[in-house]
Amino acid sequence: MTKQRKTKLIEILCGILGLAFLFFLWWLIAELMHQHGNRLLPYPSEVFLKLQQVLWTPSEAGDTWTAMSWSLARILIGFSVSFVLGALLGTLGGLFKGFSAFMAPYVTFSKTMPTAAFVLILVGIFYSFRSLPPYIPCFLVFLVAFPMIYEAFRSGIGAESKEVQDALELDCGKRSFAAVIHVLWPDSQSFISLSLVQTLGLAMKVSIMSEILVNSSVSEGGLGALIQIAQRDLDMTAVVAYSLLAILLILAVDIPVFILKKQLKVGLD
Repeated sequence: MTKQRKTKLIEILCGILGLAFLFFLWWLIAELMHQHGNRLLPYPSEVFLKLQQVLWTPSEAGDTWTAMSWSLARILIGFSVSFVLGALLGTLGGLFKGFSAFMAPYVTFSKTMPTAAFVLILVGIFYSFRSLPPYIPCFLVFLVAFPMIYEAFRSGIGAESKEVQDALELDCGKRSFAAVIHVLWPDSQSFISLSLVQTLGLAMKVSIMSEILVNSSVSEGGLGALIQIAQRDLDMTAVVAYSLLAILLILAVDIPVFILKKQLKVGLD
């Protein structure tokens, strides 16, 4: 076995041990709480049984899978719009300092505005339109993700070395479409990949949070609505089970991006 493969195996084993220790802490805290009469935190075994029930029992599986589909669709819609506009405007911000200054107030406002306040503002605006409340998480994902993606493209292009910029100026123009597509964007991939990894997980979290606050309906409310309903009914086992499903959705979105980032790194090497 090579040293590299041995190191990788050790990392995998350590990760498994870390996960096992996490579940042990969960069980220990639940046990201590139950001994003192507090049963708000369920045991891991109870949660996994509940997870199996909400996923595969006919009476509950329909609502669960529909909610997961809504949650995933919202984040993908909001993030896709954020990425397209962030790439376009971020590129312009990296190429033109005047445009970067023009966008600075909005980007700063979006980064500093409390996420919960965003939700309340959107609820106040969109509840005047009956068909829009289920899509409030899409707008919230956009408001959270767009500034980060914009900054990634702007910073990546702005960090291009002067030697490369001078070469582009002599070749095809440093602000030309060919320069952006073939040089500036590929050279910015480290900024872009990092923003994708950071933004997707955050976008999923704020999307679920907004679903909890909006709670339009069981069928359209997403996992957040199911969490809110379970919390209202004091069913903490269901709350934790649906929260685990939300974590799995985040992983379902994050893992392909992580693999893509690895492939890009290999391709550049």
